[in-house]
Amino acid sequence: MGPLLLTTSAGIPANASCTTPVSMKASLEGQPTAEKFARLGEWFGGQKKFECAAEAFASAVKLRSDSASLTYMWGLSLYSAGQIDEAISPLRQAARLDPQDVRPHLVLGGALDQINQTANAEGEWRAALAIDPGSATALDGLSRDLLNDKEYAATIALLGQSSHPEQRTAMQNLNLGMAYAKTLQLSEAASVLRAGLDATPNSMPLANELALVLMLLGKSEEADTVLSAALAKHAGDLNAQILYLRVLITSKSERAPELGHKLLLMAPRNWEVLYLNAQLEIRAEELREARAHLEQSVALNSGYFQSQEALGNVLSELKDFSAARERLEKAIELGDTEPAVQYELARVLQSLGLADQAQERLRIYQVARKAEADRTLAVGKIEAGDKAMASGDAAQAVSLYQDAVANDPNEALPTYKLAKALEKANDLAGESAALQRAIELDPNLAEAQNQMGYLETKSGEDAKAESYFRAAVHASPSYLQAWINLAATLAGESKWEEAKQALARVLELDPTNAKAHQLDQAITAIQANP
Repeated sequence: MGPLLLTTSAGIPANASCTTPVSMKASLEGQPTAEKFARLGEWFGGQKKFECAAEAFASAVKLRSDSASLTYMWGLSLYSAGQIDEAISPLRQAARLDPQDVRPHLVLGGALDQINQTANAEGEWRAALAIDPGSATALDGLSRDLLNDKEYAATIALLGQSSHPEQRTAMQNLNLGMAYAKTLQLSEAASVLRAGLDATPNSMPLANELALVLMLLGKSEEADTVLSAALAKHAGDLNAQILYLRVLITSKSERAPELGHKLLLMAPRNWEVLYLNAQLEIRAEELREARAHLEQSVALNSGYFQSQEALGNVLSELKDFSAARERLEKAIELGDTEPAVQYELARVLQSLGLADQAQERLRIYQVARKAEADRTLAVGKIEAGDKAMASGDAAQAVSLYQDAVANDPNEALPTYKLAKALEKANDLAGESAALQRAIELDPNLAEAQNQMGYLETKSGEDAKAESYFRAAVHASPSYLQAWINLAATLAGESKWEEAKQALARVLELDPTNAKAHQLDQAITAIQANP
């Protein structure tokens, strides 16, 4: 379908707000050409009148439908005018007209993200990277999408293997740091975020995330230093000041009450400011003031379980046990898994004369407390195992990851890391068992599904392999290697059309993928000579 022309019979844009310059009007009324409309479109673009520019470029494309550049400018103008849906078609046409032009893919990636077509956006980002592997825009967009999809391993694979980490943008460092943090690789997260902040010292998101990671590492003083330096550059950033107050409270800094009072004056109706000031008041044993602030905080945001728990604790200290019970039970309902809330609820129930219920809560507390201690041990073992793997000591890594799994048997990540270490140690049976357990714990762990499929392929179990590869691409729709493995397995089962469909997905994500092209050609040859 050709472009719709919003022009007069003379070719001049018909939109009443699109006033053609006098210097161009006579030329367009005489003998309009694609070049003249293109110049008009550029002029409108320079005036930030993007809807008018889109009309002009649409007219140019009508006269030169084979021009990739004009078609791109039409789509770009529509996108800039906020007409996202209308921009998609000309941008895709521009990409088809000039497969080596990275620009349509970059704009398409942004456009598709805006209309929540994330999988298609990821395909455009990958297509852009196939043309320009160093495209900062594409790396920013793809890493953001992968992170939002919780594809943390894919994010790390995309950004963490760069031979030029100094070239990463602030967004790339932020996304990589967050991916490391989400996979409990806190030291790596801190390293990446610190390097990013050194390169972009004015980035408040990097400073905030680095401070959070440092707090998780127990380095509150370092977090304090990071945020105080950032706030010197962003004095009016309320969210950053709130995070800084959290850091000061965690580190028990004497400066916390002064900042808390300042923020309360600045934002008296901010639920988080109220909650944090209550924390300071609890520490100072000003329980009635804490109760008032917590009640206000909960009224503004009833879904924050920490506020509910804190209010329950204060009410318990004030001997209002029925109200305390209500708040503590609400905190648990909202997802509070901390052992302390179970212990406090047990005390409240005991005070209300409900001994049996108190004993049950005490039992839950003891189980939760042991699980918390085990998780802490597991994190330490995982970090040590990661270091052993990095140094090439697979046997030591296996031992450390086994300890981590023993400490935290219901978490998929240490089990998957154990499988990778067993692979390096050439323990095929152990690797397979660990992978199956990781998948049982987290069926959406795409890397484990893919590796299990690979093992089944080696064992000649193509049907089982197909099932695992399908699960991998379902969990991570942009997982190229899993798609290629699925296509190869389907070809091995003589499922030619399904194999070609899988390869089509690969080439949609990465048009220049050599493995996909080779396999596609081989399948075509077999089909031609059955």
